[in-house]
Amino acid sequence: MDESEMVGRARRFLAGERLTFDAVLAMLGPLQQQDQLSLARRVLERIRKKEDDSVSGGVPDRDVEGIPLRDYLCQQEALLTSKDPELHASLRHDQALRILARGFRFINDRSKAGDAETLGIAGGICKRKWNDLGQIKDLMRSADFYTRGAANDLRIDPYPHINAAFVDDLLAAAGVQPTERRQQARALRQRIVDELPEKGGWWHVATRAEALFGLGRYEEATRALAQVDKSGKRAPWELRTMAEQLAQLAHLHASWRADAVGGGADPLDDPAIRQFFEALLPGAEDAIRSVIIGKVGLALSGGGFRASFYHLGVLACLAERNALRDVDVLSCVSGGSIVGACYWLKLRQRLQRSPPPSRGDYIELVRELIQHFLDAVRTDPRRSIQPSKGRAVWNFARGAKGVLDPEKMAAALEEDFYRPLWGPRPSAAAPIQMHELAFQPADHDRVLTGSDSFNPGRHNWLRANKVPALILNATTVNTGHAWHFTPTWMGESPWAVHAAADSIQRLEWHNYSPANGWQMALSRAVAASACVPLVFEPLRLRASYSGIDVSLVDGGVHDNQGTVALLASDCNVVLVSDACGQLTLQPKPPEGMTAGLSAGSRSMDTLMERVRLANYADLAARQRTGLLRNLMFLHMKAGLDADVIRLPFSSESYTLERDTLTPSGVLRDVQQALAELRTDLDAFTDIESAALMACGYRMASKAIDSDLPGLAGRWRPAPYDNWAFKTMLGKITTVDIEVGQLNALLAEIRAGKTVALD
Repeated sequence: MDESEMVGRARRFLAGERLTFDAVLAMLGPLQQQDQLSLARRVLERIRKKEDDSVSGGVPDRDVEGIPLRDYLCQQEALLTSKDPELHASLRHDQALRILARGFRFINDRSKAGDAETLGIAGGICKRKWNDLGQIKDLMRSADFYTRGAANDLRIDPYPHINAAFVDDLLAAAGVQPTERRQQARALRQRIVDELPEKGGWWHVATRAEALFGLGRYEEATRALAQVDKSGKRAPWELRTMAEQLAQLAHLHASWRADAVGGGADPLDDPAIRQFFEALLPGAEDAIRSVIIGKVGLALSGGGFRASFYHLGVLACLAERNALRDVDVLSCVSGGSIVGACYWLKLRQRLQRSPPPSRGDYIELVRELIQHFLDAVRTDPRRSIQPSKGRAVWNFARGAKGVLDPEKMAAALEEDFYRPLWGPRPSAAAPIQMHELAFQPADHDRVLTGSDSFNPGRHNWLRANKVPALILNATTVNTGHAWHFTPTWMGESPWAVHAAADSIQRLEWHNYSPANGWQMALSRAVAASACVPLVFEPLRLRASYSGIDVSLVDGGVHDNQGTVALLASDCNVVLVSDACGQLTLQPKPPEGMTAGLSAGSRSMDTLMERVRLANYADLAARQRTGLLRNLMFLHMKAGLDADVIRLPFSSESYTLERDTLTPSGVLRDVQQALAELRTDLDAFTDIESAALMACGYRMASKAIDSDLPGLAGRWRPAPYDNWAFKTMLGKITTVDIEVGQLNALLAEIRAGKTVALD
């Protein structure tokens, strides 16, 4: 039964079609293999809630895998609830634990013994909750469940034992009783090595190998894997969870060694570790790189074309470093969406050709992208659709909610930005649709993946050159939630809704269905993402939901950095290119007739700045607790610290002496002027665009070396000498620039601070 048929059968069952119990049970495994976790959970929930009439003949009374059927179904529903992407992380894990507690009373009663399987499931639920929400208390609860499960005979089920050791190491790394936790972890692993037979089924042998690996006995761990014959080996995709956990453990070992004796923290610098992963994942060398580096997410913030050009400089740096090939998720907002979609289209073209792209190909791709974007911006899309001042006033008087029409902006984006990167269309008037973006790369390995069709979520980790999951962020006016567009679905994703504190209904996300009118043009999706309130009218999706006309505005209203989507996608290496507008000093707030409007605008800007700071604080906290393996957060005001404004009678009258260059290596006055440039969608001068790209390039180069020590050695620079901003880069990164030349440069940049209205 193929994927579409299985999904259709499950949906018919949920709609009321009666099937035999065995027929329903047989659907659960394939649905999970196809990443249809939410659908599998709802099928199982229906069986358990309507035992008498949901299946023909009712639910039989028998054992499955050696345990009573009803206990097995309870365990499986709890697992699927914890993993269901349709349920928000703040709720689904607690709901899963409640399901387990209803079926197994010992879950919440430590005085009672419990079986290893159920306690191991509870430990895994709490570990996933920690991974989603970053609360140490959840990791400690996970350790408690695993430790209780480890009281059972490990020769029957060693799962809780090996995971208890792993969670103890995570807690030690987070600073929770580090000495005691590491000792406990070592003792548990030694017990596994001593008591678990050297030969046996795959998972027993793999557990013993993992214990040896955790003890730092890498050569022995590699030899242990050889105890399983070829028929017992698992396909690489089946080993993903184990490989990722061991990679995390390898990073912990490397960081502890670095703290003790100094040196780098790249696990693959140790030949014994590399040999182990080669034995674990034979024929999947690219997967080894993936699990060691981690899942890389790149966020391109809002901020109009100012942000777009800054992001181009960052992309140029990542191309030189051969890092773009590792990007697994690309989350874009507003101006970031405009340039991010262009990059994604060019990458799509290249990945559909053989041979696979090299570092030089990525560099050439970004070089061509820069030239294409420069040409497209010169068309001045805002002014091409902007009404006269009189027409704008008249529109507002008639109740308009913005000056510009987002549909006209979408048409301009289609014509000048995206259609040239796509190629001939069946109809000259037909815009590129989001559902047309999905593609199969030329080097998709059907044997390695076990699938004829490519799925980024399941297969990217096996690839050297990732197909980034593209996420375009907008905001729903109706609900205040984040709205996302991807190449396969659109709607309000559950991970952007905090259900515990939000009672507004969520508008369902759903795969595109052109036959039902559920589709979206790429250019309209980007226009919605860049639909700045009051500047643009909201973009409307009429009658998409019964009785609801969806209105969409700029994604920056909800998340101007695009980081929420990266965290929800389980990225543990997060790169943020933040070129959005930031709050500036207002010496004298207006008075009189304009005071109310100014205060309202200032309050909104303050709120947006607070959201931005909260996003950064969340990322930093996740990095401290080990949830994020690496974090790079670029923003245009980095290093532009200012003196305290003193009272006239203050005795603290001194000022600090500052270097001419910021810590990023950019002239301080130039970086300040660029940070104050307008965030608009009009034409930018050659000097403005070159300076923004050079600034982004330079800041990214410095940040990779300083903020990503575990990756800097892998993402080594190979400078390219032909960037369009090369001359400007030399000017803004040297203290030897002539005063007159610097003043002229600053004058032109500062002249672009405000938007010129016709």
